[in-house]
Amino acid sequence: MAFEPPSPSLNKEATRTPRRGREAQPPHSIPPAHAIAEAWLKETRENQDKWREADAKLKDLFNQPNRQLGRRAKM
Repeated sequence: MAFEPPSPSLNKEATRTPRRGREAQPPHSIPPAHAIAEAWLKETRENQDKWREADAKLKDLFNQPNRQLGRRAKM
């Protein structure tokens, strides 16, 4: 009877989970804040102005006091 080596699926090295750390991260990953900053710099001046205007409108909307529309409390 001939000797059969163990199959690769049973090999302990193949079933071992990779360690967390620097090896697990891709070498070109950048933090989300840096990606957003780079995308912002690629925007045209017009688009930046539109984003600033929309941001100001939302800020005003959320900073306004709540309007009471004649509603009464449930309790």
